[in-house]
Amino acid sequence: MRVLITGHNGFLGKSIVSKLYKNIEIIGIDKVIDKNTPIKSIEHNLMFYSNAVEEEIKSSDIIIHLAGPVGVERIDYSHDTYLHDMLTINLNVFNLVKKYNKKIIFASTSEVYHDVKSAKESDNLVIGSPDKSRWGYASGKLTSEFLCKSICKNSLILRFFNITGVGDNKGVLYKMVSAIKSNNNIQLYGTGNQVRSFCDQRDAIEFIKLAIENDIFNGDIFNVGSAENCITMSDLAILCKNISNKNVNINRIDYDKIFSKNHDDILYRSPCCKKMNTVYKSKYTNVDIIESMLNE
Repeated sequence: MRVLITGHNGFLGKSIVSKLYKNIEIIGIDKVIDKNTPIKSIEHNLMFYSNAVEEEIKSSDIIIHLAGPVGVERIDYSHDTYLHDMLTINLNVFNLVKKYNKKIIFASTSEVYHDVKSAKESDNLVIGSPDKSRWGYASGKLTSEFLCKSICKNSLILRFFNITGVGDNKGVLYKMVSAIKSNNNIQLYGTGNQVRSFCDQRDAIEFIKLAIENDIFNGDIFNVGSAENCITMSDLAILCKNISNKNVNINRIDYDKIFSKNHDDILYRSPCCKKMNTVYKSKYTNVDIIESMLNE
C-alpha cells in the first residue's frame, strides 16, 4: 500500500507519519519540508499545478488530504485569502483524485457544527453570519465536504474535534501547557465557560489506521474525537495547573485584545462519537493528554 499525505509537515501529518511509516509506504507533500522527516517529501504549494504532484497521486493508493489553512487566529487575520486558498487547494486535489480514481481521506472540522452539544454527523448544520470571518472557514470546509463527496468516488470525511497531544504546536491546550513549562501564567480568553472536547492524536491516528484497514471509503462522514473529554476552558486551565504542580496564575483576557472585531466564539461544542466507536473508541483522557504534553 502506498499512501500520499498532503500537509504532512503539520501536527497531525507528522503524527500519522511517525506512527505508520514503518509499515506503510508514505509520501508527503507540503509547502514547507522538514528535512528530518523519515519519508520521501515533495515541497510544493498545492494551490498550483505540478507534474510531480500529479504523478504521486497517480502512483498512490490512498490520499490523506490534510493541507490547507487552519487555526482560528490565522483565519481571523487572513480573511481576505484563506477561503480562496482553501477551496483552490481542495479542488486541485479532488480533481486529481477523481482523474485517477483514488481513495481519499479528507480532513474536515468540528467548526461546521457551530454551537451544539453531542453533534451528530447527520445533524442539519447552521453556519454563522458572514459578518464574522470565522464562519467563512466553517462554510469553506462544509463546501469542501460536498465537493469531496461529489467529485471523489471513494472518499472518507473526518470531522476532527480538537485533536491535540504530543507534537501539537497551535491549539489551546498546547498554549496552556507551554505557558506552564515556561513558568509563565496561563492566558484564558473570554469568560472561560466555553466547553470543548479534546482528543489525543494517538486516538485519532488509530482510528485512521483502522479506517484504512477496513476500507471505509464510501463517502461517509465520521466525527473523530472523545465525547468523554468535555471540559470548560476554565476547568482545563485549573487541571493543567494542578497536574503540573506549578505555581502559575490563570489570567483572563478579553477577546478583543487578541482577536479582531470579526471574531466570534462558540460556547459549547462536543461530539457524538457513536459512529466512530463502531470502528474505534478513544481511550485517552484529558489527564492522559496533559501529562503526555507536560512530559514531552
